[in-house]
Amino acid sequence: MIKRILFSLCATLLLANGARAQNRQFPLKTIQNQCIDFQDLKRGNESWEIRDCQVSDFGEFGTVAGKVYYYATYCIIPNGSDPGTCGDTSFTARYHQSRGLAVFEFARATNQASLLFERVNPDIGIMVYSDKPAIIRNQFGTLLYLPIRVDGTGNMNASEYYVRQNGKWERLDSESWLSDLTRRIPRGLELWKGVWPDLHTMRAEAAFYRRNDAGCCPSGGIARIRLSIRAKKFILQSVVVDTTTLIRAP
Repeated sequence: MIKRILFSLCATLLLANGARAQNRQFPLKTIQNQCIDFQDLKRGNESWEIRDCQVSDFGEFGTVAGKVYYYATYCIIPNGSDPGTCGDTSFTARYHQSRGLAVFEFARATNQASLLFERVNPDIGIMVYSDKPAIIRNQFGTLLYLPIRVDGTGNMNASEYYVRQNGKWERLDSESWLSDLTRRIPRGLELWKGVWPDLHTMRAEAAFYRRNDAGCCPSGGIARIRLSIRAKKFILQSVVVDTTTLIRAP
């Protein structure tokens, strides 16, 4: 089950992650109050274009090597949506409140913010960027976490994880360890929901489902997972399968 989900997720991420920042710089006040021009989305009247964009949330989330890191999330409303504009009380505005994300490095010496990552899916409605990015320091180094969720009841984790090496952010492979996890699942149990590691502790929990379970109520117990990082990959260090304890799925 989870392998089929991962295949679909990887195909989606090829679209979402194709755009990389190309030395685009902005005054801090600009990124706080205005949408950037997205590489894969444009304003216009065509069905595939957007009619409204607004900064939903903005803030500082860490400092590394003298540079301050800021994020912005965006309300993005495509043409063809029901009436409503970003910032009003309509369902349309609420539903599209977190459909884009940008991360910036700010150098005080230049008073300019450089665009580091731009994340918006051309098929608006697939990805949600509602949570704040984080810089986390643990035994494996300095990590940059971009929380990204696939919209829907599966709460699938499409987040991106980076490690600081030689003055650069290097992408971590955060998916292949899940294949190792599926090989350790007891017969008759399945993983239906996303797995969200805690980077502070490098631990995670995942609920097990039986075939006839409802999505809200896994009955197969849980996996308690410990992870490490080697060679720019998440590694499944250990997993303890507990079929006697139940947790409610998110």
